[in-house]
Amino acid sequence: MAANLNPSEEAIYPEVIAFAKSIMMDSMPAAARETPQGKRELKVTQMLFDEPHIDAKALEAITAPTLVLAGDHDAIRDEHTLEIYHHIPNSQLCIFPNATHMVPYDDPGLFNATVERFFRAPFAKKDRVKDLFKSLQAMKTPQQ
Repeated sequence: MAANLNPSEEAIYPEVIAFAKSIMMDSMPAAARETPQGKRELKVTQMLFDEPHIDAKALEAITAPTLVLAGDHDAIRDEHTLEIYHHIPNSQLCIFPNATHMVPYDDPGLFNATVERFFRAPFAKKDRVKDLFKSLQAMKTPQQ
């Protein structure tokens, strides 16, 4: 869900990076930073600045069917999500409408149904032209 290949503004919107920095530097009181929850939050937030470092071409080695997910108002740039999708040969893309990076929390029903459908349906890579015309032909054929 909303993956990134590098910790830069090429992948992550600058306002998200600025917000994360403000959480680390300003928003969390010093005492909270020493609690187990505070330490965890700082560690997870720090990952945004440090990880990962993956070459998009390395994704081409992934042969398993893969569902690439993001929200249309995500923390990760839309074009970066598309780059990931285009580099994984057997991938499907789902951009959740009117959703942020937190769509699994905000709309767990939609998120879970989408993931469940992906796992239940046999994977079949669509052919942009052949499958389009197959559907058009089926529309023209009288239903019995």
